[in-house]
Amino acid sequence: MNSKFYKMRRNRMISGVLAGLSDKWNFDVTLVRFLFAIFTVANFGLGVIIYIILASIMHTKEEIEAEMYGTGPRKRKEAQAIDDNEGWFW
Repeated sequence: MNSKFYKMRRNRMISGVLAGLSDKWNFDVTLVRFLFAIFTVANFGLGVIIYIILASIMHTKEEIEAEMYGTGPRKRKEAQAIDDNEGWFW
């Protein structure tokens, strides 16, 4: 993974910002949530504003991986429809 910050759908409580940051830095998600709560209380709610901004800006890890590895539309050729009047059936 490159140096982008991301949010995660797995282990999220609200939008996954703290889960993504804990995954990025290999911390326990509970520890990151606890530190975030202390930061928010100590700074009179500034953490909530930062969280909302990050939630609206950051992409999910799954979206970033889809861009990197190209998990897009199907690359298989679609099958042709079977025609019952081709003479195979009596």
